[in-house]
Parts: sequence; C-alpha cells; structure tokens
Amino acid sequence: MTQTLIRGGWVLTAAPDASATPSAIRDGAVLLDGTRVAAVGTFAELSAAHPEVAVRGGANDVVTPGFVNTHGHFSEGLITGIGSQYTLWEWLNALIAHVNPVMTRDKAYAGTMLQGIQMLRSGVTTANDMFCSDPIPGEPATPGVVQALEELGLRGVVSFGSGDVDRGFGATPILEEFDALREAAEASRYSSFRVGVSSIGRYTDATWQEHVDYAVAGGHGVHVHFHEVREEVTAARQRTGRTAIGYAEATGMFEVPVIAAHSVWMDRQDRETYAANGVGVAHNPVANGILASGIAPVAELRALGIPVGIGVDGPASNDSQDFLQAMKTAALLARIRDLQATAMSAREAFEMGTIGGARALRMEDEIGSLEPGKRADLVVFDGESPTLANVHDPFQAVVFVAGSREVKDVWVDGELSLADFDVTRVDVREAVARARPLARELVEQAGLERLSALTGAPLDDTERP
Repeated sequence: MTQTLIRGGWVLTAAPDASATPSAIRDGAVLLDGTRVAAVGTFAELSAAHPEVAVRGGANDVVTPGFVNTHGHFSEGLITGIGSQYTLWEWLNALIAHVNPVMTRDKAYAGTMLQGIQMLRSGVTTANDMFCSDPIPGEPATPGVVQALEELGLRGVVSFGSGDVDRGFGATPILEEFDALREAAEASRYSSFRVGVSSIGRYTDATWQEHVDYAVAGGHGVHVHFHEVREEVTAARQRTGRTAIGYAEATGMFEVPVIAAHSVWMDRQDRETYAANGVGVAHNPVANGILASGIAPVAELRALGIPVGIGVDGPASNDSQDFLQAMKTAALLARIRDLQATAMSAREAFEMGTIGGARALRMEDEIGSLEPGKRADLVVFDGESPTLANVHDPFQAVVFVAGSREVKDVWVDGELSLADFDVTRVDVREAVARARPLARELVEQAGLERLSALTGAPLDDTERP
C-alpha cells in the first residue's frame, strides 16, 4: 500500500476524543496508508518515524477532514440559477414539476459531473444526494449519478426521491428505480444507497408505506425532507392528524437510520421525536435563505444530542455548490437568529461540516475526522495564499476566511481527486461542453424558456405560477 505524509501548519482533526487525538495540531501531519489514515501527530514525530515516505503539503497549509455534504440534489445539476423570485411551493410548481418528467440518465450524469466538480473544489469528499425526478420504466436515470461520482472520485450516499400524488403511476416504477440505483451503488467503489423520500405531500398513503417497507426490509437508511416550510406542517396535520415527523414515526420509518433535510419548523415534540429515534439533520442555510423557508433551530437540536450536519442543497435552490459558503452561512444565521455572536462558533460550524455530518449519516466510524483507521478523506488549504497568510485561529480561518480558491488538494479514499487546485480524473472543459446542449434541451423540454436565457427568449422574473 502506498504511504504519503500530508503536512500542515495546522491539522484540524475534528476528532471527538481530544485525549486520543487532539482537535488541532500545530505543525502537524497525517500519515496515509492506502485508503486509510494510519497516524496523526506532529510533522516532526511522523517524519522522523517514516523518513522514506513522500511528503505533500507545506508548513503553512491547513489540513482538515473532507467535508460531508449532508443534502443535495444532483437532479438539479443543469438548472442552476433559475426562479429566485419563488418561495418553496411556488418554486416546486413553477420549476421542478416541469423538470421531473424529462430527466434522463445522460442529463443525470452531466449534471452530477458539473456539480461534483464544484463540490470537490470546496473540499467536499462525501455527498448525500437525493435525485428527484419521475421514474421512466426501463430507463433508470440514477445510475448516471453513480457513474459520474466514480469518474470524479467523490464519495456518494445516493437516493432517489419521486412521488405518485396526481401522477398515476403508483409505487412500482419508483421501487424499480430504487433497485437500479442500489445495484449501481453496490457495484461501485465510492457510492452507497439509501431510500429517498421526497416529502409527505408527494405520496399516497400506500406508496409512502411501500417506501418505508422497502427500507426496513432491506435494512437501508432513509433520506427525507421534513418540515422545510410551515405549509408542509399544516398540510400534514390536516391530512394525517400528525406532523410529517409524527407520521413517519407511526408508519415505522424510524426503524432504520434516517437523515432529515431542513427541519426548520419544529415544535418541542418533533425535536424530542428526533432525539428518541436517533434521527440526523441536514441543515441547509443558504437554500433556506434563497427560498425564504426560515432558519432551522440548530442550537436546540444539538442541545438534545441530535447530530446536525450541513448541506448545500440543490443547484437550483442554493444555487452554488460551494460547501464553504454553506458552512459560513450556518454560523452567521445562528448568530442572526439569536442576535448573539456566541450562538455558533467557527469551531462548532466546522464540527457540523465534518464529524457532525458523518454522525448524521451514521458514518462516523468511517469518515468525518482524521483518526487512525478512518478513510483517508482530507482537504489541504493553501497556506501560501494571501487569504491564509496569517492564521490566528485555524477554525476561523477555515470557516470565516477561506474560500474554495484556497482548496489546493482533496483526497478521497487515499487518492487525489483534486491536486494543485485541479480535478485529477476528468476534463473540466469537456464536462462543461457536454452539459451545455443538454441544459438547453432540458429547458426546452420542460417549457422553462420564460425563466432561462439559454434559449434567447425574453426573461420573466415576476410571474407567479
């Protein structure tokens, strides 16, 4: 197995047990042995113990675990930056409802490639994705996501989120897409499978229950949207007599690991239900701001021991896929919500972006921190950049100061997926050229000309659905 020593002026480990592995090591290093972290310590100690091992990184760089993006939608990869005038339900009706029926594997592949490149450039090494589209029997789209992740060298937790309300096709084609995606993930190096559940309003009772049964029978985790907007809570109560979270508990969903995106409109009972069932939360601060959904009660959730990670959400609802923006915004929104600078520290936001996200996905034994035995997923920030010329507090430097332009190297499973600021495995220009005609085709097929300049049509940014 190939060994490499990664050096940094600071190594931020995100290790939960500081007595075993310090959370911050000055002039530190990480020894990689194949796909795993072999040792973490000072550069002096590790270089003396392994003098023959090649060294990468520098005395002024900052080394961190790979970031864990806990929620996103590669299905939106070709429609970035459309419809910013809409709130969530307007946006779903005006945009997503028209895109879902025309999504194909080639579009899934091209969109994932574009957005995966952006994620790698901001230090993401694991992406928890829910691909949302209508199933096309016999022509599954989601294996295109797995293919792109494999080519990029980006770890993925992949799921498919559809819905049958007013669609008429029932659960069968959705479950067939689950099978296709699961088989693709099982055959891959970087991807694992979860059951996607879009939101309670998109399913008949029978199809919802079939999703839960599929997850429980197969021992699969679930990736779901909960309580993103107030209207969702009200609609669920009117339909089921419970909140969506209460309905999920009553129908058996929490018998398997669940990560819940958003979780903005939460009452005390909802939070206690999460805590009692070990539900993880994916906090999406930028998307919640763009769609005016609200600010999730992150401090209250964390105080109950609920693991909270950070998500960039979809390319059509964020619209950037820059994880560093999302991590910084998470801290800023917490401070704005409480009007206190102490509401969330840079260190707490960093923890949410690393080991917190891994815990929310129940993957903390494999990823999320730099500890011996864990997967060799890590990021090197360029310490020779003017932005990081003077690192007074390394956690603030990463969360509040650095941007994606400082991400120099990204290692996934012990291999460089980004080296010296460039992705290593794919041709970026080719990926961009492939995506452009597919995006134009998608806009035309979905009838979105009035919202997109790609077709040359005059834009209408005021119309409501």
